[in-house]
Amino acid sequence: MKRAAVVLAVLAWAAQAWAWGQVESERVRVLYPRQELAAYAEEVLLEAEAALDVLEPLFGPREGRVVLRVNDSVDWFNAYATPVPRRTVELLAPVPAGPLIDLRSPSVTYLLLVHELTHTRQLTYREQPGGKQPLRLGLVTELSAPMPPAWFVEGVATYMESRYTPGGRLDWAYTQGLINALLEEDTFPDLAEMGLYTYRDWPSGQTRYLLGVRFVQYLIERHGWDTVLATLQHYNTGLLVPPSFAAAWERASGTSLADEWTGWVARERERSKAYAAAALPAGELMAAGIRPAVSPDGRRVAYWNGGYVWVANADGSGARRLARVRPQRLWWRDDGSLVYSRYVREGDGVASDLFALDVASGREQRLTRGLHVRLGAPSPDGCLYFVRERAGEPATLGRWCEGRVEEVWRAPGGEHLVGLALSPNGRVALAVAHGGVVDVALLEGGRLRYLAAGPLDVELPAPPPDPCAGGGAELGDCFARDRYQHLQPSWDGDASLLFIADEGGVFDLYRIELPEEKITRLSASLGGVVDAAAREGNYLVAEVGGKGHVLRWLAPLEAPVALRTTRPADHTFCGGDASRPQVADAPVQTTGGRQGCGDLALGGWQVPERSSRRTTYRPWPSLKPYGWLLYPTVAGDAPAWEASVYGLDDSRLYSYRLSAGYVPVSGSAYGYLALGVGAGVDLAGPTRPLGFTLRAGAWPAGGGVAFGVLPGLASAGDWDRWSWRAGVEAGPVWSTTAGWQAEYHSFARAGWEDRDPWGYLTGGGYGGVYAGTGYAWGLAGAAWRPGLQSSFALEARLLGGYGIPVLLGAAPVGDGLGGEARLRYAFKPEWRSLDGWMALERLTLAPAAHVRYDPAADRWSYGADLGLYADVVFLYVVPLPLGLRAGWDGGWWWRVELGAW
Repeated sequence: MKRAAVVLAVLAWAAQAWAWGQVESERVRVLYPRQELAAYAEEVLLEAEAALDVLEPLFGPREGRVVLRVNDSVDWFNAYATPVPRRTVELLAPVPAGPLIDLRSPSVTYLLLVHELTHTRQLTYREQPGGKQPLRLGLVTELSAPMPPAWFVEGVATYMESRYTPGGRLDWAYTQGLINALLEEDTFPDLAEMGLYTYRDWPSGQTRYLLGVRFVQYLIERHGWDTVLATLQHYNTGLLVPPSFAAAWERASGTSLADEWTGWVARERERSKAYAAAALPAGELMAAGIRPAVSPDGRRVAYWNGGYVWVANADGSGARRLARVRPQRLWWRDDGSLVYSRYVREGDGVASDLFALDVASGREQRLTRGLHVRLGAPSPDGCLYFVRERAGEPATLGRWCEGRVEEVWRAPGGEHLVGLALSPNGRVALAVAHGGVVDVALLEGGRLRYLAAGPLDVELPAPPPDPCAGGGAELGDCFARDRYQHLQPSWDGDASLLFIADEGGVFDLYRIELPEEKITRLSASLGGVVDAAAREGNYLVAEVGGKGHVLRWLAPLEAPVALRTTRPADHTFCGGDASRPQVADAPVQTTGGRQGCGDLALGGWQVPERSSRRTTYRPWPSLKPYGWLLYPTVAGDAPAWEASVYGLDDSRLYSYRLSAGYVPVSGSAYGYLALGVGAGVDLAGPTRPLGFTLRAGAWPAGGGVAFGVLPGLASAGDWDRWSWRAGVEAGPVWSTTAGWQAEYHSFARAGWEDRDPWGYLTGGGYGGVYAGTGYAWGLAGAAWRPGLQSSFALEARLLGGYGIPVLLGAAPVGDGLGGEARLRYAFKPEWRSLDGWMALERLTLAPAAHVRYDPAADRWSYGADLGLYADVVFLYVVPLPLGLRAGWDGGWWWRVELGAW
């Protein structure tokens, strides 16, 4: 009976992909995990087709359909594209929690699709000069083009999102403020830094997007899109590795990339000078941080900085670190506790839930589980309000009261709630994205009353970059850049509502006084205000600085502001609320019988209707092999060569690897098939919280070859900040050296680990256990303590059996019972090529001492060794720690290491 239950459980798990639905058209397939998402998937398909209409002519004919996969297990707004194993885009939550991205496009999903589908086209553009096509050998990288620098990859995609929607991050207020601050404080990165995937200084990962899009726009304006394509063609000519991107650009354009960079920075500096002339002097710095909140008594402030929530006195003194969490926004519930919503990694998904944090103890309490809520904020009665919006569902405002959850209000279609605040007497303010603008509104009597609905009459200090200027005009018509965003509502009492707005070119702080709805501008910032909190007319703002976000008490500008008389021509309101202003000559547009309501009416034109059909997803068509690889490996303790063919279905549930290998030392050959269901056994498939594997065939065992079938279980996932990985496979095998025997391999590992791009442990630690037949058993663990430029890493291992190190030198350190400690110290020469094509970022010195016990000889041995690692970045995106380690342990030895310890 137990066996039958196990078999049924396995079959039920294996049938998960069969529950997926799909909708398909000529160029797009959209997979969705629940039938309730069918209508949403059809809308995504229409928007993807519309995006391809404008993108495909830029790169030439396509190869096969693009696969879009809806992932509703992740509440974090984002998407990502990959060309391996096929052109695929995975869509996560459909709406951001707050101003994480420019919201001036009528459909943020469409903006996201333009960005990601640009990646699928550019990263598979393999054409060479003269239309020559590359040699095709069926490798797993067959579809992928060489990877350009990060600033170019993200800059082109962000340029297209800005070029083909009314929004985008090219002229986003945050982008302009960031550039102003970097230039003002002389912290502007150079071209090599902007090209490095591993760049970690401020603004770290945003550099490639926000600075990259400005530089790409400058290049296109001066040289046109054809020069960009010609650069990619020259970049594709390398036999094994591409030439430097700077060399490819110079061959295509006839100009130096370094000179282009100098010219662009000079132009940005001139624009920034105009903003500096219009800005007020910055107030006194209180602290580095963001997401400020002032306590009810006005004596303390809470904020977020460096991964932690902090509490300090109002003047910044007495700062105390509370908890390592990342809230979407912070609020005081009372004088002793904070509340917020934040993201939580759970299994293979990401949830968003409500939390409370005790200020005295720093202890966090999770209040909800599985509600998919965002932007939690407290009400005067002790309850918490929140926003909820998932794929295929309307936005709703809800309330949590000591475990009871109720829906307060449901938004009409096309309206997305991206900001929330409650006054001391419980007045609800919302930031609502709709029709390509964001407005602040009050929820009164179950209806929205919009405040300051329309653009503010504020002049730009300097004209923003134009995606259609110069050579950009070759790419077709442009949208008017006349939209606005009013974000981050926050109350000061019950009659004064604050918000940030972008009409001045960077985000600044404004106040609406109720009931007369008088608008006052409170700041004129160089870098821009991204958050604000107030207490009785005192304003604490988070500004963009040249080295990060900073908190300042504001000396308010107190400048009255009027509304402009004109509004964007296609600003369409939907939902039938008579209290909302209507726009003349802007009827609600329809697409396929549905109201556009700002979602599918993209900037004044309709998404064309497409021929599509719904079907039940079947994995078999996408399980054909997607490529092969030949690579060196280790069989037992001997070097070997192995070739593998890989397969992965579009749901990423089913995967396989068919491998054949040869061991030159023994002259033996082997081959086996590995299958995975929810457990990636290929190059691209993920492992879920529970997966199943099966290995069948022949593989090296000891000095011979073993034949058999090994079923197994695999597991990987997260508990918030903790993660785990585990696996076991076991079964009967016949070995050429030992005959019939039971073979098993198993491991389990869990920890709270922070690692840098090269894989070095930079925080936390881990522990694990592993065991197996004929190779090794033991325990492993590591801990880390930071220093200024060094870290002490202690790793302990208990080993037995037979180790399998990669041998590139003399014999490895002996197995047995052992302990080892290393001290790491990093020098930072930062030697880089002009555009970051090759960079030596660090030299890591790692002396070590160890003690070992050899059971066979019944003796202890002691030793020491020294490792030197060159932490390089190759081809912009590949971090490689190349190490040479040598030492003494009963004899001298050395070896080459690839990978961090």
